[in-house]
Amino acid sequence: MANLRRQQYYYFFFLTIYILTGAGALILGNVWLSQAAAGGAPREAVISRQIEQAGTIIGGVVVGTAVFGVVGGAAPIKLKVILTSFIFMLIGAMLAELGLGGVIWFKTLRMRSLYQSQWPIWPDTLKIAFQDMTSLAGYGQCCGYTQFTGVVLSGACADPNQQFDGCEEKVSAFADGYLRKLNDEERYIRIRNKEGRTYTNVI
Repeated sequence: MANLRRQQYYYFFFLTIYILTGAGALILGNVWLSQAAAGGAPREAVISRQIEQAGTIIGGVVVGTAVFGVVGGAAPIKLKVILTSFIFMLIGAMLAELGLGGVIWFKTLRMRSLYQSQWPIWPDTLKIAFQDMTSLAGYGQCCGYTQFTGVVLSGACADPNQQFDGCEEKVSAFADGYLRKLNDEERYIRIRNKEGRTYTNVI
């Protein structure tokens, strides 16, 4: 009996981490979607609104399936069917998360061609955000994706006497830097979780 109780403690410890992961994805997804609704978030060039929606849904699924884990874990012998169902749900949620990560990774393999085809359909607010972005070191004002192509006539780009390079290099540099930052954030979170400390995601 004592051994079963100990196993339950371990089980609920990892279940808590599972719940926090889902809740984090749910909250972060909603924050990102609300920012996207306001328009002009450069992050959308790397993580599209569809991916943000998928991540939010997966976060909700994780939290929802965790209910079965809590109920089944409270009485694993009596409620064995529920616990077994949770295990299958857990595997499904993990596969969905891996699939979403794979979509983002494959997207990075063809960034330039992808952005060139997406630039024309991006909202003007997102294009302007890149054109006027000055926070990216080594990249100043730019207009359009390539020079004279897909220019949004706003700010400095509305001046016919000014000629700026296209934003192709800036968009690629931003995407690369953002993905590296995401990777660093995940690594720091894992380190702090091992040390028993919390970490605030600032992306």
